[in-house]
Amino acid sequence: MSSVSLRSPLTSVQQQKLDQCDALRRPVVLGSARATPSKAVSTVALRSRRAVQTVSVAASKPEADFPPGHQNSQWPTGIPPVMGGHVMPSGEVAPKSESTGPGTGAIHMFQYYDSGKDFTILVHKDEAEVASGLVQMIVDASAAAIAEHGSFSIALSGGSCVGALSGLASTKGVEFEKWQVFFVDERVVPLDSSESNFKAAQDAFLSKVPVPESQVHAIDPTLPPATAASAYEFKLLASDCPRNAAGKPAMDLILLGVGPEGHTASLFPNSVATAEKEALITSVINSPKPPAQRITFTMPLINAANNVVVVASGAGKAEVVERALEMQSLPGALPVQLVRPDGALTWMLDQASAADLNQKEWTNPKAWPRSELPKPKRGAKKK
Repeated sequence: MSSVSLRSPLTSVQQQKLDQCDALRRPVVLGSARATPSKAVSTVALRSRRAVQTVSVAASKPEADFPPGHQNSQWPTGIPPVMGGHVMPSGEVAPKSESTGPGTGAIHMFQYYDSGKDFTILVHKDEAEVASGLVQMIVDASAAAIAEHGSFSIALSGGSCVGALSGLASTKGVEFEKWQVFFVDERVVPLDSSESNFKAAQDAFLSKVPVPESQVHAIDPTLPPATAASAYEFKLLASDCPRNAAGKPAMDLILLGVGPEGHTASLFPNSVATAEKEALITSVINSPKPPAQRITFTMPLINAANNVVVVASGAGKAEVVERALEMQSLPGALPVQLVRPDGALTWMLDQASAADLNQKEWTNPKAWPRSELPKPKRGAKKK
């Protein structure tokens, strides 16, 4: 015989365990204390200041699926199938795991990357030089694409990114008639609305260059967001945009901005749209940034591009640039970190947005990438 002393009386859950064991007629241990059953009978005594409850459970031979016990094990006849860690608070036996091994179960909603890919960072003096450098990059990409396959497909983002393209209106020697213009994301608003990315691009340069109207692909804002997204995807698939080896549209150039919380296009942190893996274009009906209803390129379409440029300028973007390029974040927390195109990736910054980067440490595996932001020095003023 052996006994186990616990500091509490028999609880209802423990009683249920005993009832189960009585039905199974197998030894059991209640609590974390050790007990060594005899060959015939195991006695578990539960003691408290007020009472002692004793239950005897007849031991039985282990079944074939019981792991055999080691000669020095506290379970010489095999590990009991019901133990404290395997019983739920309700007293029922927890279900067995159905896992078939790592990487074979349900897929996480965001894509994890096993390794990074080289990318280019261009740091210009100020926002004006960023705009000038961006225009030249587009001109060069256009010439290369037209020389290769006879057309140039470009996807524009809104905000300050499209505003930087005004210099295209005065650029000579560009074969605009061979352009196919799409929009990375668009608000479901009338095309003449001040919230429309189409209107912003028209005002910046499109109305001033000879891109045929039929080759500037706007959304149909009269449709519900989901229908508008499907219609826009059909329009993309029907265009002569180049395809990759898998048959997916591979834009010659996609321009992206980045928000202060890490969103890009209309893919916001930890959102369903950011996690989309099948559709090329999807709808957003509850954008945290107004207007709420939008359509957007998805990560699979963005990452199929031949060239992607992320543009961020100004001191207001310094923190998110540092977090995106130097911090380890859970996929989905900073959507711009999920931009890993099959082609080339370029970050175009100015000195103000790149001010917090510490690229000298990037070759030091102990210092980069970091998992937390550096703590401000004592007495340092907040930015």
